[in-house]
Amino acid sequence: MRRDLRLRYHSSVLGYLWTLIEPLLLAGAYYFVFTILRGTTEPMYPLLVLSGVLIWSMFTKTVRFAVNSLVKNASLLQQVHFPHATLIVSKCGANYIITFMSMLVLIPFMIMYEISVTWRIVYVAYGLLMSGVLAAAIGFLLAPANVRYRDIDHLVGFLTRVGFFLTPIMYTIAYIPQKYLAWYLFGNPMAVNITIVRSGILGEPLMITPTAALISAASTFALLWFGLLVYSRYQNKAVKYL
Repeated sequence: MRRDLRLRYHSSVLGYLWTLIEPLLLAGAYYFVFTILRGTTEPMYPLLVLSGVLIWSMFTKTVRFAVNSLVKNASLLQQVHFPHATLIVSKCGANYIITFMSMLVLIPFMIMYEISVTWRIVYVAYGLLMSGVLAAAIGFLLAPANVRYRDIDHLVGFLTRVGFFLTPIMYTIAYIPQKYLAWYLFGNPMAVNITIVRSGILGEPLMITPTAALISAASTFALLWFGLLVYSRYQNKAVKYL
């Protein structure tokens, strides 16, 4: 984790300030396009979009690295014996720290919209945790296969780009027709996680039912268990092809 954090902004003049500058620039761009140009009437729209972008960015960066963890560290794996899963876990931890730092940019928006911090802020930590677990689960599942079939990396890149539009980042789940909402949340755990984070930031009750949250958590941990099973079985075989 220390290595990832150190290398992330190596030789950068502003260093860790980029964890604040980048999301602020994104928030400004989204505000200009969707509020000024498009005239969106969604209350607190910049805050909602920025929170969604931060969580989705952490998720996609972790997934892409996790899937390529064996390929990108081929020389290290061939020289040093250590648990290969450490690569994915450390990256996930580093992304947690960077995302927490980036979320400091939400504070001015919360002040502007007069949002008070309540005990529901724990929802933010929960949503972040589940997003990281989901990303790691996908990485464990696909990393060994990606060594043999590099098409998987291209497929994951495509799916994460498509997922940006299918996940409530630029909008909220209020736009999903009620008759499809249950299936939508079941098929998209990230929609659940982002919605939970937004509830915590706004200090409001969950925007989804507890049942939907439990089903999402259960499916995420089931995927993690299956991913670890596949990873432990095929990781050593996969390394032979590096």
